[in-house]
Amino acid sequence: MISKLRNAARAFACLLAATHGTVAVSMAVGAPVLLGAVGVASDFAVFTMKKNKLQSAADAAALAAARELSVVASGSGSAAKASASLSGGGPIEAIARTYVATALPDATTTTTGVTVDGAKGAVQVTLSDAWHPFFAHFLGADITPIVVDARAELVGESKVCVIALKPTGAGALSMTKNAHLEGKGCSVYSNSTNSQGISLSTGSSITADLVCSAGGVLNKGAPSGTPVLTDCPPMPDPLASRKGPTVGACNYSMTIINKKTVTLSPGVYCGGITVMNGSNVTFSPGNYIIKDGPFIVKDTSKIKGKNVAFYLTGLLSLIQFFDNATIDLSGAEDGVMAGLLFFEDPSSTVLRVHNIRASNAFNLTGTIYLPKGNLMVDPAAAVAQQSAYTAIIVNKLTVDNGPSLVLNTNYGGTSVPVPDGIRASADVVLSE
Repeated sequence: MISKLRNAARAFACLLAATHGTVAVSMAVGAPVLLGAVGVASDFAVFTMKKNKLQSAADAAALAAARELSVVASGSGSAAKASASLSGGGPIEAIARTYVATALPDATTTTTGVTVDGAKGAVQVTLSDAWHPFFAHFLGADITPIVVDARAELVGESKVCVIALKPTGAGALSMTKNAHLEGKGCSVYSNSTNSQGISLSTGSSITADLVCSAGGVLNKGAPSGTPVLTDCPPMPDPLASRKGPTVGACNYSMTIINKKTVTLSPGVYCGGITVMNGSNVTFSPGNYIIKDGPFIVKDTSKIKGKNVAFYLTGLLSLIQFFDNATIDLSGAEDGVMAGLLFFEDPSSTVLRVHNIRASNAFNLTGTIYLPKGNLMVDPAAAVAQQSAYTAIIVNKLTVDNGPSLVLNTNYGGTSVPVPDGIRASADVVLSE
């Protein structure tokens, strides 16, 4: 189509050249020729603008639809299995069409075609716009409709180790002061569409199968790590539909363990739990509801527990692990909290800050789910390095002050199940 417009422009130019030296030709003849040349050039500019806009819409729609395909695949255990079951469209096609409609709200002459290729795990979006150029049309240049294609495919499969859910603002995922994040065999996502959605300061790095930002990345001199892909589709919260345990009446109030060795039982801990002054606490298997108070472990105190989960609800229900405390916890193996280690009430207010600053927080097996909270990890020591697996889904994640946050994916090394949407997700790329 572009060549046809160029040919039309050349035809006008030749006609103009033929008339240039002929004194007998009046300005009445020359003026329309000049006007036509300008008109064809105008058609060419409009054509280019329209095609670029259509291509951007098609690319975004294909990526978004394929990303949804990868999320469905993660719940099915196999990208091929899920994509095959969705061949023919359905919700995947609807997502693509919605993206096109959002990107081109006034495109009344545009038609959308969507093909879901189950065998290859791909989505193809074709846009056709029946634009009618004014001048090129009179020349008989057949340059309409404008047609663009975009094809996005699932490439490989990667487990999820971090999702920063914050949709806007700088530093949804922030690495500062020589901090390092290592995702072993998994992917790291920032959903912020800000141009600085991921922030890497001097000496900091992220190493993972995939590091993806819905916006951009601010690199202030970080050493080589995994290159950050930008403008990725936001990763949907795979735990958005999870329901927390029933919160009943208080079983315990203002629980403070001071210079003691004790075993605690599951229940509702109103006013929180504080472990201090070298205490040793063992948590019996079950669910612990931390209500209207913090969960504090500090100085040289130690806590441990297997098949345990902590639900944080109400005012000031925050994780606060400090100093040289030792944290050795493995999440729930069954029940409503299965797969979870920490679960923040989704109705909590935003901007609450949870702190893992303990220098011996070596085992955090399970999923840390803080959909409204900001998680600060900064003990200047390795964190979670002995966990079979750790997945972090939070509003905002900051790794600060030189720690190494190690997120393993040895799912077979623990009885803690992996929630749907975390075990595997296919990477999405534009193939055409």
